[in-house]
Amino acid sequence: MKRKPEKILIICGIGLFIIGAFFVFVFGNVITNTDFETFINESVEQESEQDIPVEEFEGFFEQVQSINYNLHGVLMVLIAAIGAVALFTKHSRLLSGIFSLIGAGMTVIIFWWMILPLVPAILYFIAGFMFLLRKPQSK
Repeated sequence: MKRKPEKILIICGIGLFIIGAFFVFVFGNVITNTDFETFINESVEQESEQDIPVEEFEGFFEQVQSINYNLHGVLMVLIAAIGAVALFTKHSRLLSGIFSLIGAGMTVIIFWWMILPLVPAILYFIAGFMFLLRKPQSK
């Protein structure tokens, strides 16, 4: 049985995870850059009328800087690799479905606070259930 829809969903999910990992790496490098931090601090000091107090903004900025973006980028690439394993497991639709659902589950567990990997996780989830529920047609 041809599994073209499942393969397309997995390929799209892998691509989105790779693109997301790239953006996470770039954002992590920008946000932890000292030049960016001084630019933000100068901008906050120059803007006298703000909706939020300076102390709250600085606390938020420190929390955003404390996140390990490199680890999250590597985990996204790892989940993309799990999708590749699901894609290239040709002889067992059950195994492919299980790998797809594992990738979706890991994404939800690890990245519950991020919106970026939600779409590829949904694609993995749909593909996983399609692998498990679509059975070969008997002749």
